[in-house]
Amino acid sequence: APPVARGRDVFTLDPARSALLVIDMQNAFVAPGAAYETPKARDIVANLERLLESARAHGMPVVWTRSDHSPPYGGVLLKKCPAVAIDGVCCAGHESFEFYAGMPQPQPGDHQVVKHKYDAFFETDLDAILRNSGVETVIITGTATNICCDTTARSAFCRDYQVAFLSDATATFDDEMHEATLKTMDLLFGRVMTTDETLSELDEAPPAAPLASGGAPAAVAAGVR
Repeated sequence: APPVARGRDVFTLDPARSALLVIDMQNAFVAPGAAYETPKARDIVANLERLLESARAHGMPVVWTRSDHSPPYGGVLLKKCPAVAIDGVCCAGHESFEFYAGMPQPQPGDHQVVKHKYDAFFETDLDAILRNSGVETVIITGTATNICCDTTARSAFCRDYQVAFLSDATATFDDEMHEATLKTMDLLFGRVMTTDETLSELDEAPPAAPLASGGAPAAVAAGVR
């Protein structure tokens, strides 16, 4: 047998059992000149818009995360990142914490998770949102590829979620970091897919009834404090 399986030999996307995760598309990372700017995050906005439209058409849960590293929740990160500790970057109440305005915004019925670590599962309600929505596969988008997207994908895998990691709907500081993460993800953590491949595979299945409470006020799942 081969040492690892790839592509559809691992799993096939089923919109009735999948969720779209939009990781940290905040001003801190996406806005021009931001302290932790990942310039290519602006380039993925068009693909993100297409994915959001498809996810909602299929009734899939959409989960938006934001990083809040305010003291004391930032912990040791506050030592590593002076812009956070001193300037308040990526802290609730700071402009950098807000979603980047030049992209689609969360809609009623979407979920929002505020996290304090790179891992969107750590001390948040993300796992409960997914389990209670019948989700088996997470589609990872956002920024940064090799930090919060990677850490969240690994954490999902360790919780036995299937991981679809989108190569052209994630972004980081440079191409070398991006490509290294994609190779690792595809090797042992899930499937690396393009937006076109994802949309095509989702469309192979008939539209399903919404897994989440469509039309309800957006649920804000704050991290446990």
